[in-house]
Amino acid sequence: MGPLEVETDSGLVELGGARQRAALAFLLLHANRVVPTSQLLDALWPTDRAPLTARKILQNAVWRLRRALAHAAGPEVGPELVTRAPGYMVRVRPEEVDLLVFQQRVAEGRAALAADDPMTASRVLREALSLWQGVALADLVEDGTIWPQLTAVQEMRLDVMEDRFEAELACGGHHAVLRELEAYVEAEPLRERASQQLMTALYRCGRQAEALGVYSRVRAALVGGLGLEPGRQMQLLQQSVLTQDPSLDLPPEVMARREQGLAAVASPAPGSTERERDEHDAHGAGDATTPAPAADDTPQTAPGLVLTGPPEETDEPPNPRQPATILMLRFHLGAEFDHLPPKDIDRVLDAVSQLAREKIEEFGGEVAASIGSVQLGYFAHTPERACGAERAVRAGTSVRDCLSVPAAPSAPPTPVVRGLHVQAAVTTGEAVVTQWTVAGAVRPWIGGDLIDVCQDMLDQTPDGMVRVCDLTHRLTESRVVYHRAGSSRSRWQVRTICPVTGALGERCPSQAGEREYELDLMHGLLRRARHRSIPHLITVLGESGLGKTRLLMEFRRRLSAEKDTVRVLTGSVRCPGSGGPLSAPAEMFAAYCGIGHEDTERTALRKAEGTLIRLAGTADGARAMLAALKPLIAPVRPAQRMPSTGETLGAWRDFVVKAALEQPLVLIWDDLHHADDILLETVEHLTDTSVDVPLLNVVGARALLLELRPDWAGGRQHSLTISLASAAGDTLDRLLRSLPVPDGSADVA
Repeated sequence: MGPLEVETDSGLVELGGARQRAALAFLLLHANRVVPTSQLLDALWPTDRAPLTARKILQNAVWRLRRALAHAAGPEVGPELVTRAPGYMVRVRPEEVDLLVFQQRVAEGRAALAADDPMTASRVLREALSLWQGVALADLVEDGTIWPQLTAVQEMRLDVMEDRFEAELACGGHHAVLRELEAYVEAEPLRERASQQLMTALYRCGRQAEALGVYSRVRAALVGGLGLEPGRQMQLLQQSVLTQDPSLDLPPEVMARREQGLAAVASPAPGSTERERDEHDAHGAGDATTPAPAADDTPQTAPGLVLTGPPEETDEPPNPRQPATILMLRFHLGAEFDHLPPKDIDRVLDAVSQLAREKIEEFGGEVAASIGSVQLGYFAHTPERACGAERAVRAGTSVRDCLSVPAAPSAPPTPVVRGLHVQAAVTTGEAVVTQWTVAGAVRPWIGGDLIDVCQDMLDQTPDGMVRVCDLTHRLTESRVVYHRAGSSRSRWQVRTICPVTGALGERCPSQAGEREYELDLMHGLLRRARHRSIPHLITVLGESGLGKTRLLMEFRRRLSAEKDTVRVLTGSVRCPGSGGPLSAPAEMFAAYCGIGHEDTERTALRKAEGTLIRLAGTADGARAMLAALKPLIAPVRPAQRMPSTGETLGAWRDFVVKAALEQPLVLIWDDLHHADDILLETVEHLTDTSVDVPLLNVVGARALLLELRPDWAGGRQHSLTISLASAAGDTLDRLLRSLPVPDGSADVA
């Protein structure tokens, strides 16, 4: 409710440095709730990656805070900072924290407003707002702290201010709040509710033209900024002002109350003394719309005042059209799941649907519908939050990325569980949004043409892809890289998405979860390989469901932002019997040369020859390499000499060295424990035979790899082995482990 302060009877408590203050502030935002250590670390180091000693720094900060709070409380019972798995908690009485007092007062004020007691609501909400002393945690915000929780608190303050304006207008206080409303709307020009309140206040003050001017300014801002018209409620209000609709006038009972209040203030009460009458005349009539509370804080009402109930319902059905973005996700199970019983099919759909619901909510959306394998997410467009279109695109991409492994930039990703696919479509426009109560919870119901457009786009979206409409593309093209989907001018396909830097105002969780330390190690070795031209080998060991594949996937995804400085090639080693030792090297070679599945043999050989000429520098050298590498591209005819597997892998190793010398290279292998001995030998010794080459060789495998080769990378320079354990609280890992994986499916995560 202002700068962070801890105050006792003896004065303010010294809280220490910025990290220490931030730790306490974040815990107080979650008062009386356990905050996981990982969440605290993300809060303290939101943009720059946490140092290796981050947990130790946090432990020291907590220790100092605990001493400071205990010393300040003395013998009294005060706030306690306690350790509770999996993190920490501040235990505090609600009346000791301004934010909790504010929330309690707001709840009371809104209850009074809902009970048609605007005078009480106005007084209580005004008291709640008086607790604010500036921007919430202003000292931390000044230092660059950006937390979703802070955004939510500031957003709540704006909502409460509008609730108070509503209560004041219901009391007939349009003159009293007019200047404050004008300043508020000037600062928040896109908040339509406040603009409607200002229009109402101006109209009741006899300033009809100025009320219409407010509408014109809001419409210009919405059309110019988002390409959207004002909401239906504001359009109806404009029409009411133009036609001088009587519904804009104060209700008769409020007019009667105002007249009684003015009469009571304008003349002294019967039987009053001469001194009391003089004091009354000296003070004047005052503000009849805001009577002073009695000594016991009971609001004063005029004699005979009768509070009316809610307005009578009309026969006209609600039809509030609002700017919105719709995300539609569909999960598809391939033939690999055909033999599973129906109950297992339902378990799979329930699990992935739950994942989709969590992601929609994490990115600030609401789940509007869940029908079978389809999830519908609703993202409102509000001025105090980031663009709903961007949040919807990020949510859809996040679900897709959780269940897939990136392939070539233009190719669909490979499902983590074979046969489990997801499609996503995002559309932006005007939708009919109505709030419904379902099982005690208020949920949005979405209707209108926007749903049909989204459904049509989803039907045309390939598996593993995210497509958006033209308006969504225009609103997000500064943060998302797209390419056109086929010949359509109004359909765009997501290619890459920029990392979140705080513009969303919300926490967008990393797919790697608690694997940040491992990712830091991998990035560190990549930097060393690039700057010192020293090849490195990284081995990532993990059993099924422990995030091995997703860690490699996340590493590759982050490297996509460095595509101008480093080249990444990936290959998955197939199960024995489904691919020989050359399948993964062939996958990498084809990706480097730009060879696609649709290319003819002649086209593929021409692309490979052109690439090798560029790398080798001479046509003769390129042709010699191509002769040995041909089994990676096309079948060798009987009349031609068939190179041995060892020759082909040797030529492939030479190609890797030349490619890395042209541009730093990262090779990512997954499921190497399936590899034959000859491929294992090639991969393990690749960095040994590549001297002074900026090459990073990353291997993902199960622990079975060490059984096959007990001395794998043992004792070698420039090698690192990462053994993964189950990450605490990793819901995606638990989800994937719970899936009834079809026989013959790829490894899970």
